[in-house]
Amino acid sequence: MLLHETDSAPQSRNLRLPHCPQCGDVLLAPLMAEHVDASHVRNYWVCESCGHTFRKSHTFGRALEDA
Repeated sequence: MLLHETDSAPQSRNLRLPHCPQCGDVLLAPLMAEHVDASHVRNYWVCESCGHTFRKSHTFGRALEDA
């Protein structure tokens, strides 16, 4: 999917969207997200422009427990 910047887009938002490692196109949402545990998520991506597939893992700080 191609995302074009326009002058009408709000400049106050700081969006950090991922890019395809093969063609550089912007990726809007993962195909699937696998929640391994409370602090580990794997996102599976497919680029709509070139078809490149890859996964990216994210580990977060320890989840807060309810008091």
